[in-house]
Parts: sequence; structure tokens; C-alpha cells
Amino acid sequence: MTVTSRFRTPFLVCIGAALSNLAQAQVADTTTPLNEIIVTAEKRAQPLEEVPAVVNVLTSADLDALQITQAPQIAQTVPNLVIAKNDTYTNSTIEMRGITQANNSDVPVAVIVDGVPQDDSKQFNTFLYDIQSIQVLKGPQGSLYGRDAEAGAIIITTAPPTNQFTGHADFSAGSGAMRTGRGEISGAIIPDTLLFRIAGYYETRDGQILNAFRRDHSDYIDYDRGVRGNLELRITPEVKLDLVGQFRDFDVGTTYFAPIFSANPNDIEDPQGDFPGKDTGQQTFASAKLEADLGFATLTSVSGYARIGEHQISDVDFTNPVWHPEVFQVGDNQPSWNRVLSQDLRLVSPNTARLRWLASADYLQSKSLLSTNIFADTGDFATDPFNPALLLVSSSAISRRADYGVSGQVDYDLLSDLTLTGGLRYDHDRRQQTNLANGARRQADFSATQPKVTLRYTLDPDRIAYVSYGVGFRSGGFNPPNFSIPIFAEEKLTNYEVGFKSQWLERRLTINVAAFTGHVDGYQYSYIDFRTASPVTGSIDRVRISGGELETHFRAGSGLEVFANVGVSIPTINKSTLFPQYVGNETPRAQNYSLQAGLDYSRALSDRVSWFLGANAVYYSRTYWYVDNLDVQNPKTYVNARLGLQSGPWTVTLWGKNITNTRAYETYDPNQATGAGRDVGLPNEPASFGGELTWRY
Repeated sequence: MTVTSRFRTPFLVCIGAALSNLAQAQVADTTTPLNEIIVTAEKRAQPLEEVPAVVNVLTSADLDALQITQAPQIAQTVPNLVIAKNDTYTNSTIEMRGITQANNSDVPVAVIVDGVPQDDSKQFNTFLYDIQSIQVLKGPQGSLYGRDAEAGAIIITTAPPTNQFTGHADFSAGSGAMRTGRGEISGAIIPDTLLFRIAGYYETRDGQILNAFRRDHSDYIDYDRGVRGNLELRITPEVKLDLVGQFRDFDVGTTYFAPIFSANPNDIEDPQGDFPGKDTGQQTFASAKLEADLGFATLTSVSGYARIGEHQISDVDFTNPVWHPEVFQVGDNQPSWNRVLSQDLRLVSPNTARLRWLASADYLQSKSLLSTNIFADTGDFATDPFNPALLLVSSSAISRRADYGVSGQVDYDLLSDLTLTGGLRYDHDRRQQTNLANGARRQADFSATQPKVTLRYTLDPDRIAYVSYGVGFRSGGFNPPNFSIPIFAEEKLTNYEVGFKSQWLERRLTINVAAFTGHVDGYQYSYIDFRTASPVTGSIDRVRISGGELETHFRAGSGLEVFANVGVSIPTINKSTLFPQYVGNETPRAQNYSLQAGLDYSRALSDRVSWFLGANAVYYSRTYWYVDNLDVQNPKTYVNARLGLQSGPWTVTLWGKNITNTRAYETYDPNQATGAGRDVGLPNEPASFGGELTWRY
């Protein structure tokens, strides 16, 4: 019996006993309304239920309650959002409302951290620590967040410095010898004038995903650590400057795909490669945010800089010469780096006027390297990646981009209960790629205008209805130099949406519903050309996407809250010049619907001690992995739970993730998408259990 299975049984017994106690508990006061949530998703503070769009919010308390420590885990409670791991440690694939991230393309969702756009997808897949809130805004948001906000935006806000001294520390230990520590302190250097905050984390683990050949764990983490510092200078009552600096480095296992010789994505196999995957990297970020109240408007300037470096060395055939001597053994030595500089300026009028407006201009430039070097694997893991005599295929390129955009949005109250919103964005993106093998240079320009119109009708203070039309844009780009199709085109979404947001029973019950339909021109998707070792972005001429969300939240009584969400998105290929036989199929990675549900309950045991219980489940419908729709993963359900005690500043929590040990592939590449001679899949994490001790001052 493993350590995990020994711990799982008493953990589930504790959860079962707590649920029994909950069923017998007498629910007290049921008249307390839900706390009003103020969001800034539309770049001005307003109550969540007044925003004419689908917005999901996770506060710091939500993140703690759900034991969410990694950015991809936010999809647990957000319908029509899937975030899956993909090859290297920091890579992930984001899919929102049927629009998915591709290999070399931008993310179709704008990711904003403290006002700074995260241009590199490696910036998103991070450890979450000392976070104030995460807001997920759906639908085209170009007039607010610019390029890449095609399907929506994810806005992450870190906790700000405080005038009072505060502190927090927690330590977790769990399956796979996982050990994690987080902490922060905040206070005033000069009260009411200069405030500071310092936060950090450290994680290490032996791992849980077994390599069946090497008999070690492929998902180990030697270390993943980071620190962030904030300074807030209140220059005058009307002017404030925020400075943020952050550093992260890691040494971890990576790219542990398993070969699937049965070509069935429902056959779960362990990795068996002979070459141990290793990924090291460092990330440095800095930002400066200046806010000034000018009376007629608030001026905000946000400057950002990112320096990202990563080096993975891994298997490529994902087999070993003992079990499969017929397979030629190869590996990949892949260094990469990126430098990103961004600047955003905006003016936002006050909220109180009948006519409200926003104007912004931004600029972003980046320079990056991706070098893929396929070598013959002779079994010498220390020298094979660097031996010139073993190099088989090399593809290295320097990429540059320069993007500028201008946008504006106007809200006008036609009547006291009827508001018209109009927004417009123009983007121009210039891209350049230099082949380091021969100096050949490619250059292309992409541009688009993105309008958006929304009409909001307030039925009463607790209910609104809205209709909207919007266009979203994602830039085109370059495939690796060795691949025969050098440029892939831009992607454009035209979206129509209706929604209804409401609160009932003295605002204890929230019911929101939205429906959308539209089409995507130049739909971008991923595949791999094994012959040239090229991760490729392809295009589908037109895809029709229809779906919607139903979200409910009910505060049933004192200490008890439940939620249930449904997301539906059906992306259907309408036109494909390259593959006309696939018209009518669904796009790669398509999942037609997802269900999320959960509960949180707390109850006092005494004046000083209380206990709490939480559980949530996520159901995903079957997944279509490629355009031919031949490889389909069966529906999957994941269940998480937590149980704990709180006394004063101390909290003790037992937690379990994927407690039913659902096995699946986060990414699956069939042979027809790679030409590798076999399907490969990246296994998900099995069941894990652990405990956490938290102290707050």
C-alpha cells in the first residue's frame, strides 16, 4: 500500500463524517445578503452584478478555500475555461469559449498582472502567492485590453501594501513528498506615505508520475521559488506610485509524455522514456504604475519589463531502447528566452456622470529566441545534448515584435435604466523572424479594428439584461524556419451575446445566464511536424462557435454557501480549404460542456474555535484532440475536498485533490498530428493528499 493510499482512507472518512455532521446541522440565519463584490474588470470600480458581461471572480479567500496554488487551477470554478499543461514546465494551453492557444501564436485571452500584459505564455503558468483577486472576463474585450483579448481577459491583482503591519505564513506537505511554504509581511515605512510588502514562496517535491522504465518520478521539483516586493508611494492625496519587482527560478522535471501504441486516448500509460527530462529557468519582472486624479479623469500609466529564460532537455521519442529497440532514440536540447517591454497610458472619467468614457494607448515590444536541437540519444544524458556529432536537426530563430494600439470606450445613460456602451480598438503588430542558421529574415504586419457595442437594461436594482456585439483579434505570426509554411494568418472572432444577471432572496441567491454565438476567421490550432522538429500553428478558414454559461451561487444559511455552474461551447468547422473533408467536425481540444459545483460550510465550536468543510467537483465532456475527430477522450470528473479547524490566527487544513484519482491526458498528440509513428499523451496528476498550517497576523 502506498503512502497516498494509506492517507486517502482516513481523509475520506473525515470528509464523510463532516458531511454527515453538516447534514444534521441546524442552519441558522438565512437573511444575510452576499457581500457585494466590487470589480475593476472594465477598468472602473463597479459592483460585479452591474457589469454587462460574464465575469468570474476569485478573491484571496476563495483561492485559500479551494487550495488553488497554481494559475491553471482557477479553471476549477470558471465555466468555459480549460487550462492544461503542455510540454515544458511553464507552458500551458488556455482555451476559453472554444478558442484555444496554439504552439507559436499568442494566447487568445489577455492575461494582465497588476496592469501589465503578459506577452509570453510562460508568464501565466506560475505559482500563486499573495494574490488579492483574479477576475475572468469573457467575450471580446479589445477596447479594454487590446490585442489578444479575443475570447476574454484574465486579470490578476497581487495584494497591495498596507498601512498597518500584517503578516502571513503557511506550510503544506502532501503526496509525492511535496513541501510548500508561502509568506508575506506588509506595513508602513512612513505611515500614510510610503508602504511596503514582501512576499515569497518555495516548493519542492519528489513527484507522483512514475516513469515505468527508469522507476523514478518525472514530475519532480528540485525547487521552484520566487519573491516579490511592492512599494507604494502616496505622493499627494491625488497621486500614487506603485513599484513591483519579482524574481522566480526553478529546476524541475519536464516533458514527460507517454507513448500510446494503442492509439486510444483512453488507455492511460505511464511515461517510459530513457532520457530524464530536465527544465531550468529564471524569470524577472518589474513594473511601475502611476495614478493621478486629475478631477475630470484619472490618469494611469503602467510600465512593465519582463526577462524570461528557460532551458529544457528532454526525450523526444518518449520510448526506451530496451522495450522498443525498433524506435530510433532522440532527444531535444531547447534553450529559449524572451525580453518584453510594455507601456500603457489611459484616462478614465469618473463613474458618476451620465456620460462616462475611457481612452488608452499602449505599446509593446519583445525579442525572443527559440532554439530546438534534436540529437541522437546514445544513453549518455550528461553529454549527448551538447555533442555536435550527435546533432540531427536544428531550428533556431530570433523573433521580434512591435505592437501599438489605441482604444476608446464610451458609456452613455440613454435613460435612467438604459445604458449604451460603444468601444473601438485599433492594433498594428509588426513581426520579424531571423533564421540563425542562414540569416534569412521574414517580416509581416498584422492589423485590425475591433468594435464593441453593448446595451444594458436595468430591470431593478437586483436584475439587469444586456445584449452585445464585439470583434476580437489575435495576431498572426511565424512557424519555425525549417517548416514549409512560414506564416500563419491572424485570427478574428465576431461575437453576439445576450445575458441576464440577477440576485434573489434578499441577494442570497445569484443566477446569471449568458448565450453567445459567432464565427472565427483564421482559427489557429497546433500540430507538430516531427520530421523537422517543428511545433506548428495551422489555420482553419472559418469556425462557428455557439454556447453559453449558467452560474448560480446560493448562501443557504449562516456558514453555508453552494455554487453550480454550467458552460457550453461548441466550435464547429464551417470551412477548411486544406482539409475540406473535416467540415462539420469540431476543432482540436474541443470540449462541448463543463459542469462545476461545490460547497463551503463553517461552524463555530466555541468562542475561539471553528471548523470548516469544502468540496468541489468539475466535469468535462469528451475531448476531441485533432481536426479529424478520430481521437476522443472520454468525459472526466475531478473532485477536490478540504476540512479544517481555525482558532485565532491559526488554521489547520487537510486537503485532497483529484481524490477519486481520475486519470486522463492534459495534452494528447495523435500520430496524424505529429508523424512520429505513435500517439503521445501528457498524463495528469493522480490523487494527492496533504495538510496545511497557516498563521495570519
